[in-house]
Amino acid sequence: MIFGKDEVKDEIKLRVAEALKRDVGRGVVRIDRKYQRQLGIEPGDIVELEGERKTAAIAENAHPDDKGLDIIRMDGYIRRNAGVSIGDYIILRKAEIQEARKVVLAPAQRGVYLQIPGELVKRNLLGRPVTKGDLVVASGRETEIYAGS
Repeated sequence: MIFGKDEVKDEIKLRVAEALKRDVGRGVVRIDRKYQRQLGIEPGDIVELEGERKTAAIAENAHPDDKGLDIIRMDGYIRRNAGVSIGDYIILRKAEIQEARKVVLAPAQRGVYLQIPGELVKRNLLGRPVTKGDLVVASGRETEIYAGS
């Protein structure tokens, strides 16, 4: 292993920035390749995010204009799930993932009854990281639901 700029680290700390419009609701975060190398991850890998609470997202390359800014771009759903706001710092790690056998979903608001086709929910959540208690978008209409046990 070569030590220096790209030494692999267990975790890094980055400043939270707003997601690119095209990424909203997709469960992705944008990270400079320098930090991806430091964590030993590639685009498409899942990262653990720790703010007030832990959540996970799919790592993607940062926009070229963001190179060297020491930021991580994420949407409001991921920020809410991690308990952080724009400008806060968040801890980032390579995630230890387990494939879910079952995901229990519930409406984000009490007294709300949702009728969403199961195939639509499956298509929108398949391959995306979900942590217990996360707020997720399960349909194309931005229906907010919580992931349970």
